[in-house]
Amino acid sequence: MKSFATHDEQLAILKSRGLVMEDEAAARRVLSRDNYYALIDGYKEPFLERDETKNPYGEELYEAGTTFNHILALYQFDRKLRLLMLGELLKFERSIKSKLAYRFSERFPAVDSFLDNANYSSEEVHFHERDRITATLNNLIESHKKRHRVRYPELREFYEKHKNLPLWVLVNYLSLGQTTNFYTVSDQDLRTRIAQDFAKEAGDSSITLSAAELDEILSIAFPFRNKAAHEEVLYSFRLRSPLELGQLEAQLDQEKGRITQGTTASLVKLLKVVSPPDEYEMFTRELLELIRSLEEALPVGPYVKVMKEAGFR
Repeated sequence: MKSFATHDEQLAILKSRGLVMEDEAAARRVLSRDNYYALIDGYKEPFLERDETKNPYGEELYEAGTTFNHILALYQFDRKLRLLMLGELLKFERSIKSKLAYRFSERFPAVDSFLDNANYSSEEVHFHERDRITATLNNLIESHKKRHRVRYPELREFYEKHKNLPLWVLVNYLSLGQTTNFYTVSDQDLRTRIAQDFAKEAGDSSITLSAAELDEILSIAFPFRNKAAHEEVLYSFRLRSPLELGQLEAQLDQEKGRITQGTTASLVKLLKVVSPPDEYEMFTRELLELIRSLEEALPVGPYVKVMKEAGFR
């Protein structure tokens, strides 16, 4: 069982494993602000000595010359990466909600049409998730008809004024996971229209986007958004199962497996298909600057390992 260790004891442990302390006072301040587990256990991997000739017993040792500041640099890189990726994923989330609410309401303009099961996919495999979505939307409506224990006062105010809560209002209170499921259980024509809306907005006439491909993009956006929002290690995260996006991978002129492996780099490439060109250009420019700053801060070996884990060239 792990026992409590003071900051000084933590530094002593790191030094015993070969980590160079350039400024112990500064390192101690970092550990008092940033949790040891989050910093060291989260970002030590690229710096560990794996050469059996140098580490024959497989102990937790750092490569010669590795400093505390190297690990800190990767930790800070990943924090900035999370913020950058989260910003783009929130834009994508806002966009899918907007397009879904617009196209659904356009197709089914009747009041509360989103509560009618007949307006969703007729495939039995989707019935359970469809029922969950309609129940969630109905609960949002019913809970805000009441005067007490209102979760979202702004919904109550809208209902008081207009006497109904349309989908384009309610969709803003769905999670990305719920929005993803809503898209999945919508009828195929609606799904295709929304996918085409994204492709058109991306501004590249040579790229098409099917509903199934948008499903796959949502399947990678959802877990990455959660990782970023909860401040978990992002650069090395990847999906357990490959994405079924071989055709889109070819359209984007990517090597086989470059997108389908579900890495951070995969998501970066896929955001191009669901983002306005000017926003995507700004995003990739900021990302490249962030990567260059990491390259300057790390030795070549660990830097290459980080880029490989993230799926970049």
